[in-house]
Amino acid sequence: MFTKRSAIVALTVLNLLLLAGFVLSSYSLPTAHAQGRGRPGDYVMATCQIHEDYDAIAVINIQQGGMYVWVPRETKGGVTLAPTGSRNLALDFGR
Repeated sequence: MFTKRSAIVALTVLNLLLLAGFVLSSYSLPTAHAQGRGRPGDYVMATCQIHEDYDAIAVINIQQGGMYVWVPRETKGGVTLAPTGSRNLALDFGR
């Protein structure tokens, strides 16, 4: 019927399957906690690369759901930030 060797192999395979099931069931992806809508006047600012030579500043108005992008522009007095456009994030993401 079963030999001692086949019983050891079967138990080893069973233990490996149980170990794999345990590892896969205990692993979970890290949870991202996004910022909810805050108080009036709450903004989030971040930089983003829009060209290989320079970055832009993205300003997000949390209450209105708008994103405004500012890029550096050279002027006679130096470099200033100039608005380039905006997006309505609520419409873009379907809310």
